[in-house]
Amino acid sequence: MEIHFRSGLLVAGRNVFARLLQDKADQVDRDYQPKSDQHRHGRRPLVVATLFGSVTLDRDYYYDGNEGHCPVDAALGLEGSFTPALARLMCRSAAQQPYGAASRDLQEYGGIQVDERQIQRVVQRIGPEVEPWLEALPQSSQAAPILYASCDGTGAPMRPEELIGRKGKQPDGTAKTREVKLGALFTQHTRDEKGRPIRDHQSTSYVASFEAAEDFAKLFRAEAQRRAIAQAGQVVFLSDGALWAEEIQRQNFPGAVSILDFYHAAERVNALAKIFAPADAPAAKQQAGRWIKLLLKDQVATVIDQAKALLHTARGQNRSLAQEQTGFFQAHQQRMAYGTYRQKGFFIGSGVVEAGCKTVIGKRLKQSGMFWSQRGATSVLNFRTIHLSHRFDAFWRDRQNTAAARNDTLALTN
Repeated sequence: MEIHFRSGLLVAGRNVFARLLQDKADQVDRDYQPKSDQHRHGRRPLVVATLFGSVTLDRDYYYDGNEGHCPVDAALGLEGSFTPALARLMCRSAAQQPYGAASRDLQEYGGIQVDERQIQRVVQRIGPEVEPWLEALPQSSQAAPILYASCDGTGAPMRPEELIGRKGKQPDGTAKTREVKLGALFTQHTRDEKGRPIRDHQSTSYVASFEAAEDFAKLFRAEAQRRAIAQAGQVVFLSDGALWAEEIQRQNFPGAVSILDFYHAAERVNALAKIFAPADAPAAKQQAGRWIKLLLKDQVATVIDQAKALLHTARGQNRSLAQEQTGFFQAHQQRMAYGTYRQKGFFIGSGVVEAGCKTVIGKRLKQSGMFWSQRGATSVLNFRTIHLSHRFDAFWRDRQNTAAARNDTLALTN
């Protein structure tokens, strides 16, 4: 009974809203002052999907010899044949779940009937416009004592045509995925009673891209500038030691304290210990524990020396693996002063961006049966990143203002 009552209310609401919308359209058309080259070509109907259902809207149409213009469409911020309120809900829902689930949930939660293909088309049409909107955002005025920057990558399953010519990890050398690079920035103002750092609430913002590292670096640096990196008291760069991430830090965050993710280092310590004691798990665990304690006391050099001293005990492939792990520690020795970092109250783990790879990318793009085009995945990621960066509402507010400004006969000035 309750569901039927809601359906009846929506029908009644649609009738009332249709009259309100038409009254607003008539007012816009009466007040509109066309440009000198715009000529009115009568009234044209448009079936508009709203939160209450579809309504028909009559509005004036102008043509200047090159393109047409309906003042009502701009004034109301219509997204094609959808109201901005409905388009916003469609994009928000699609940013969090598959198109089919988004369609079903809109129907279930709000009695809103939109097909999943309609949602997909709206997302793919509007999604690319998130990027220029971000570029135009002003720099934040809220400088923080510590700004953290971190980046990582994860594979997204792609359609076959998106993988032509790409090398991958399959037995035949082909790829099933393409790497999505994710950047995360967050701030820190305080520590807890034990001196451990506390990430500021809702301070994390994300950027994601399929582009090569050098192009992704530009997006990541631009986001850092929006986050007032120049005014930050200290910049800290966290990564797992990937070469492309290290190069981003070197070229784009040269003044940052660069930290190798401690938990990644601990994993390598455990792997190294197992190489030297492959048949004695307790001994390997004890050795790893001793080395990890040394890492936390800024004694990575001691770990390296002890590992080198044990190299003669490893044979064959194990010896090569031990040399590889030891070489890794040597290459990142300057980034492993974990005792000093902890004393200064810094985070020493890149868990924020690693979790982001799962929540921002994996949770939406890597579900069973999904295969993406780059355009489709990027559109979804654009909405997902601004939603999780707490910018979603600002995007839609600015978008409506921009749409309304198309009716101005004089160019806008700053």
